Amino acid sequence: MERTLLRCRACGYIIGGDKLKDVCPACGLPKTVFEPYKENISPKRAFILNLHMHPIAVHFPQAFVVVLIPFIILGIILGQIFGRNFLISARVLSLLLPVFSLPAILTGLIDAKVRFKKLTTPALKTKMIFAGLFFVITCAIAVIVFLFGFQANAAAAVIILLILCLGCQIVLGHIGSKLFSARLGG
Repeated sequence: MERTLLRCRACGYIIGGDKLKDVCPACGLPKTVFEPYKENISPKRAFILNLHMHPIAVHFPQAFVVVLIPFIILGIILGQIFGRNFLISARVLSLLLPVFSLPAILTGLIDAKVRFKKLTTPALKTKMIFAGLFFVITCAIAVIVFLFGFQANAAAAVIILLILCLGCQIVLGHIGSKLFSARLGG
């Protein structure tokens, strides 16, 4: 049985016809702005994309990067007694960062292949470059933390690398948000 879909003409939000209430859940305009919508991809591709594997996998390394900077700073500022737990947590997260980056990258490749049937579009090439750079930086962070911990110079280097990671994540998120609703038909 084919599901009836509706799309908000104002914001593009797509919803099952049986789920629409009085207003668009995204923009709040009345349901009169909705129009019938037909998915232009195969049910198998739609199923895979609707699992949202890539957006879910991306949140782990994003969260790690955001939390690591204050953990390192607090660990250093609070000293041996109170800061120790922050530095232990930062060490574990630093070592896991490249491990959790791999699923984000792999699910991104799967998502792109299912969504666009190829990986050679300009936006995808840019995403792959920044994802690769992100992964290399996370590996460098893990190596530094493994070898040197958070001694003064090592901590400073790790914070700088984390800021670079954050920059990569911003670029990746910016490009990804533009691609999220794009799908090649068929």
